[in-house]
Parts: sequence; C-alpha cells; structure tokens
Amino acid sequence: MFSSFKQQSSQWQQMFARRQSAGPLQRILAWLMLGLMLFVGVAVLVFMLLLSWILIPILLFRHRAKIKAWQQRQRAQAGTQHNNANTVIEGEVIHKRED
Repeated sequence: MFSSFKQQSSQWQQMFARRQSAGPLQRILAWLMLGLMLFVGVAVLVFMLLLSWILIPILLFRHRAKIKAWQQRQRAQAGTQHNNANTVIEGEVIHKRED
C-alpha cells in the first residue's frame, strides 16, 4: 500500500518537473487561459447579479398581488360567515391591567 503511494508521488513529482520545464510560450498561454476563465466567471456573476436585481422586484410584486387577492377572498368568506350566529372572534391580549 505504501509502495503504491510512493510510486504515485514520484510520478507526480516527475509530471510537475516536466511542467516546470515548459517554454515561455506555454506559460503565457496558460496565464491567458486563466485570465479568460476568470473574466468569463466574473461576467457570469455580474449577469446573474443584474438578472436578480431585475427579477426580484417583479417576483415581489406578483407575490404581493397574490397575497392581496388571498386576503380579499378571506374577507369575502368572513363576510358571508359573519351573518351566522355562531361567530368566533379570535384575538391576542396585548396589555392587561392589574387593577
């Protein structure tokens, strides 16, 4: 088990030694590719940020409209149920005087 690890590490060392002996043209190309990938990543990030800035207000507007419609339906249902004699009023005690 340890011998295979030693073989693997020696192979990696040889591979890194070969890569370090690469010419200046290959290094320049590698740096250009890295820069291009970073630029593409930043462009995608900025695009997603702008898209979220555009879509979030639209989605909030839709959500608020759905909530408003739901509240109106609830009020309409409560209005029809209010005519019944068995109406239950729910509430919360905010302040209780201790006289």
